[in-house]
Amino acid sequence: MSAATLETVDLQKFAAEVRAMANAVFETPGYKRVLNMKLNRKRAQVYTLQKAHWNINRRDCWGFAQGHAPMDVKKMIWEHEEDELAGNKTRGVEDHFSLQVRSSAEIGLTPDDFRNEPVRAGTRMAIYSYLHLVNSGHWLKSVSACAALEVSNSAEWVKLGGMSYRMGKRFESELGIPFEKQLNAKEHAEVDVEHAHMLMQIAKRHGGAPGALNWMLEGLRESWELDGIWKGILADMMEEIPL
Repeated sequence: MSAATLETVDLQKFAAEVRAMANAVFETPGYKRVLNMKLNRKRAQVYTLQKAHWNINRRDCWGFAQGHAPMDVKKMIWEHEEDELAGNKTRGVEDHFSLQVRSSAEIGLTPDDFRNEPVRAGTRMAIYSYLHLVNSGHWLKSVSACAALEVSNSAEWVKLGGMSYRMGKRFESELGIPFEKQLNAKEHAEVDVEHAHMLMQIAKRHGGAPGALNWMLEGLRESWELDGIWKGILADMMEEIPL
């Protein structure tokens, strides 16, 4: 991509639109229900176990996005997914799924709970929807659909902190679990700031192609639409549990 072509692209305007969309998702009914409902330990367990299936699906989605992307973006995704799948040896952090399983002992869950938890119908619908999204369009749309959830989990993009941080602080205030002991939430609150930078790096490298930023915005928008619905599904599951 030539520099002359990229000079015609308003990346500041693009970033401002992404920021507005990322903050707006927290005003959707599903997000507001999850973030405002009263918690007890059982509701936290339902949230955590079903979200574990969703998190595994994120690895699938990033894998498909990597397959569709050009070589330089494949490398970016490889580096991103190394944290998720293998952890960070430099910082002594294990893979993120293992972190989640281990830290969930704080709400009474065991590794067997994660192994035995069935995928509920609403979770399956969300998983299948994301798989279709990342396989049904331009590679920029696919990658952006995956990156959307890193952006809305980053304190650099959203005003009051991302979903991992907000739910972690709710577990702290309502369930008495210190945020520092919520290893997975704490890790995501930190690394997703760095992971979210990938979106703008891709925009700077590839945003000058005809229609590129439109593809990226479409992927972001549709991903956040699905995520708002998914949060409503989670809220339904949690509200089945009496306080």
